[in-house]
Amino acid sequence: MSRLPWPIIGGALAAILLAFPFAALCALVFRFPIPFAAYESGWSAVPHAVAAVRFYGALGGFPLLALLGALGGAFAHHMGRAEPQRVWRRTISLAAAVAICAVILLATLDYIIGPW
Repeated sequence: MSRLPWPIIGGALAAILLAFPFAALCALVFRFPIPFAAYESGWSAVPHAVAAVRFYGALGGFPLLALLGALGGAFAHHMGRAEPQRVWRRTISLAAAVAICAVILLATLDYIIGPW
């Protein structure tokens, strides 16, 4: 029985955990959709955006982020087995890219599918 490489677990966890600060940053500089409300922006929207990430994650966002972050970690592990420092740097970078893409997708979803 083989062990699961650590970058896969690290990528999954990093993608989920990085979604929180990226959503807060998005709400601060652009906007973020708040469940059962509307889009909010500015300093007052930051705590609501963090709570919104918990809500969207509970509705299925966390497993998707974990899957995509794990795929990024597996890719980083495959590409840099000889250099562990590079593997972790790539894992975190790919997990951050996944989290940023998810946050931006939520923030601009009405431009893509129309008002909701």
